[in-house]
Amino acid sequence: MKKLIQTLLLLLCSNIVTAQAFNDDKTSIINYVKRLYNSSSFEGAKIIESEDAKYYVVAITLSNLTLGSIEKNNKIAITKAQEAAQLTFAEPCVKFEMLSTIENTSNQKTTFLFLCESLSEFVKTTYKKKPFDGSKIISAQNNKYFIAVITLDNSKYAAVSSRDKVAQMKAKQQANTMFNGSTISSESIIRTDENDKATEVTSTEIIREQSMGFVDGIEFLTSFESLDNKTTYIYYKTITK
Repeated sequence: MKKLIQTLLLLLCSNIVTAQAFNDDKTSIINYVKRLYNSSSFEGAKIIESEDAKYYVVAITLSNLTLGSIEKNNKIAITKAQEAAQLTFAEPCVKFEMLSTIENTSNQKTTFLFLCESLSEFVKTTYKKKPFDGSKIISAQNNKYFIAVITLDNSKYAAVSSRDKVAQMKAKQQANTMFNGSTISSESIIRTDENDKATEVTSTEIIREQSMGFVDGIEFLTSFESLDNKTTYIYYKTITK
């Protein structure tokens, strides 16, 4: 019984240490960003790099805030932070977290300091936890994003440009299917040509599409290669709520 109690106490202490370490780490990130901002204030979005990580930070300064309406003021600040982040990073940011509000009583302005995560980093992290192909909707504050994920086998394409074009076509297919309810059919034709030296195997992909409309605004987000000689492409489209 005594041994059991000792074991439980050890487990409890272990959990407490883990929680404290997490909180300490979070606090250190917030303090690190706030110190850098206070030493050299800025307006808009920027990337702050430390020895082991980089942080996407946005500072938004507002004046003439509505007194007693914290929720409304925060919403305005987040909307402007999203706009500044996309303009600077050339892609949307998600998971905005307010680090601090800094009030300047001399000019009656308030600066909202946010920490956020780029859409490409968020999708890559989600994909690596559980790989998937196809389309998804990512819901973020104030915006939704359509995501098309396409993984292609590098060995099937003689040129990178050909592989890129197929990925783009497949992304548009997925967008049409989700937004217009189009009927998409794909088939692979493998032709084997024999010559005197060896057997050549070529792959041709024919894509037929029947849809009621066309979805524009599909943008390339990022791509990365896996260990099994495949490339995963990610495309996105912003859907305003």
